[in-house]
Amino acid sequence: MSRRKNSRALSVTVTALILVIALVVVVAFVLFEESASSPNIHLVSAYIAKNSAGNYYLYVTVSNTGSANGQILGVIVQAGGSPTSTSPTGGAVTVPAGGTASFSVSIPSSISLTPGEQVTFELVTNTGAQVTGVATVLS
Repeated sequence: MSRRKNSRALSVTVTALILVIALVVVVAFVLFEESASSPNIHLVSAYIAKNSAGNYYLYVTVSNTGSANGQILGVIVQAGGSPTSTSPTGGAVTVPAGGTASFSVSIPSSISLTPGEQVTFELVTNTGAQVTGVATVLS
């Protein structure tokens, strides 16, 4: 009788161990898939120039080396003494996985700029990743 109980206990223990291992494998797979399918946005180029109406715009090109689409939700411009938050012209910009996107951002008229000035900015992405850059004022 004791042998039968030990055999049953061993069987239950082995089954529980197999289930725990299977659960760990599934959780690891899900976490890996989430991290593997995220956007990875990089700055390609940026400059500041006046448009035909005489207003300054920040022109930006970014690339996405990730395997999922990313978004640029806003831009923080570090010029004129304090950070100024603004949005891309036309709203959020989608950066396709493996692709590039170009967009412009209106610089508020309260910020005084001069040609040749270097302006630091930060892109606000949907992943919370910090993408910073420096743009030169061309005109």
